[in-house]
Amino acid sequence: MNDFKIAVINNDLGLLNTIEKVDIHNHAITSCTKEYLIKHNIKLSNDKINDIESLINFSRSNLTPLQLEESGLKLLLEGNFENCIETGVTIVGTSIDYKTCIRTFNSDIEKFINFLKSFEYKNLKILWDLHISRDSYKDEHKKIINKLLETKFFSGLDLASTENIIPNSAFIDFYKLANSFNMITKVHAGEQLGADYIKECILDFNPKQIQHGIHIVEDKDVMKLAKEKGIVFNVCPTSNVILGYAKSIKDHPIKEMVEYGLKVTIDTDDLLFFDSNINEEYLKLYKEGTLSVEQLDNIRLFGLSLFDNLDRG
Repeated sequence: MNDFKIAVINNDLGLLNTIEKVDIHNHAITSCTKEYLIKHNIKLSNDKINDIESLINFSRSNLTPLQLEESGLKLLLEGNFENCIETGVTIVGTSIDYKTCIRTFNSDIEKFINFLKSFEYKNLKILWDLHISRDSYKDEHKKIINKLLETKFFSGLDLASTENIIPNSAFIDFYKLANSFNMITKVHAGEQLGADYIKECILDFNPKQIQHGIHIVEDKDVMKLAKEKGIVFNVCPTSNVILGYAKSIKDHPIKEMVEYGLKVTIDTDDLLFFDSNINEEYLKLYKEGTLSVEQLDNIRLFGLSLFDNLDRG
């Protein structure tokens, strides 16, 4: 029995912190802890997050003013990456909104990318995803998104927020470009909407990975399609439960996804909102009997294997 299995069975967070794993569904500015911000004299509201609307309101009131300044953005990102290191994450796929370049860096792409490049850690490889929010996307931003993608700095592309609020057709060209660069194309789908929307996104975007995707279990034909294409599902159980998209950890769709043979990873989404780090995600799934310790370890090792050819230097 390896150290990971021993740690999970014994509920040993200390040991789990020493064992490598990935977190590839991680939103850059919302993945530090509240304790970290309080320690740095950042005051946060006590508003409870229990649905998507309360999450957006919390973010706007607490984080938007902070991230508009380079120093505030730096603080949020450092908190994210310090937590990754503390919890044994060796590879983080983290998404940052293209509008950060516009708002915080006055559309100066070189300055924005150099800022992101400044985050380097010995024991953590950072893979930056360019994040597009469906809710705030504007056609006038198409030029800067294309320019950001064309730098080939970003490892991935991720389309997020309210599913299908804007037709997929608005984003297809971005995915064609990203796929031509062999980027890790991701899309948030099947968290809020059903399997039909997951299928639509697969056919429209040809993504390598789907963020959440938990409602795929509603349609075996779509599950078969995703399995045949080898699509990876980056699942965040606590986030799904708190926002009301999954009934409970015990009854989380990840169990059916794994048993069907879909490729999945376990991730955190937004640590600041959901207060559950990567190790706690694994432990919850074990304690509730959702997945066995063998299944959890296989998921952990699979996540790492996705980056076997990655230069971690």
